[in-house]
Amino acid sequence: MPILNRKDFLRNTALAGLGAVAGRVLAYGQSAKLPVIDQEIRQYMERYSVPGMTICFLRGKDLLYSEAFGLADRSTGTPVTAASLFRIASNSKAFTSASIFLLIETGKLQLEQTVFSADGILPQYSNLGGHKDWLHSITVHQLLTHTSGGWSNQDNDPMFEKGGFNHDQLIEWTLKTHELQYPPGQHYAYSNFGYCVLGRVIEKVSGMPYPQFVHQHILNRIGDNDMRIATHKPVPNEVTYYGQNGENPYGIPITRMDSHGGWIATSEDMARFLACLFTPEDQEGATPVLSPASLKTMTTGTSANPDYACGLEINRAGNAWHNGSLPGTISLMVHTHSGCSWAAVLNTRTSQGTPEPDLDKMLWRIGRDIPGYKP
Repeated sequence: MPILNRKDFLRNTALAGLGAVAGRVLAYGQSAKLPVIDQEIRQYMERYSVPGMTICFLRGKDLLYSEAFGLADRSTGTPVTAASLFRIASNSKAFTSASIFLLIETGKLQLEQTVFSADGILPQYSNLGGHKDWLHSITVHQLLTHTSGGWSNQDNDPMFEKGGFNHDQLIEWTLKTHELQYPPGQHYAYSNFGYCVLGRVIEKVSGMPYPQFVHQHILNRIGDNDMRIATHKPVPNEVTYYGQNGENPYGIPITRMDSHGGWIATSEDMARFLACLFTPEDQEGATPVLSPASLKTMTTGTSANPDYACGLEINRAGNAWHNGSLPGTISLMVHTHSGCSWAAVLNTRTSQGTPEPDLDKMLWRIGRDIPGYKP
């Protein structure tokens, strides 16, 4: 699940600003579409053969626009609705990061706490693999910021190997077979495996399964109660996923991807999460998730990569975002420097053209036509 480099585009767009337009706010579930938005979406869907998608724009607690387009299932002709659930892939990482910071706020965890050392959080793995001095020094913060020194998604991503292994078996096998390449803290390499480990950290420290912790401490708080970890068997309101270029959406170990890429959600769920996460900055009335101090740390990059913080990408303009990509789905969620949050999710993915950057650019353009949007 690669991370897009949208830094330059987002910086330029943010500085240019988006203008609000007059008109009524569209409430959740309404079918009316603003014609210019409808045209943009339809053109995008035709270009990239997208069966269905949803988008949602919020300012704080206020819903500005939420709409569904196309089909949830081609075989039955079932339309997508605003309540349709999609795999959100790597956008899951932001929920995991926020969970880590909640544990830090309660004093149960520290950012600089080691994970794999004999006196660390997961000491059962301390004697595995080579470079044990490097392994033992890896901290929670380094896993959050993809600076642990290895396990990149660019080469032999362990999260897509050994599909029959559970989390414990996969971690043990990975530490034995995928040695660290750099001293921890010095090099950025986007790592799905690192966030898999963070899910186990949450379970060890909290004493409850990872999905239960996220539901109890984040989703219930902000009202996103329909989110859940994906399985190969569709749940009510979940869309069908369509692979392109030979990809099989149902051939990946999606449930095991829980803390790095396994959640299913609506586009409003994602936008609502960001609106609540950034409440300490926005002051727009959404239910807060973290303290101001935790949010500041969560959105601060490292010397290895100033543009990636803890489960979110950031830029100098004050925008934060993440994207997700798996066979059968693309997703994107953005929080702007001006206090708006939005998200989109699709039930297909293609390697033809530039679908993810084009989705990003389109959503920034659409903001100009959303009633209530402020630059």
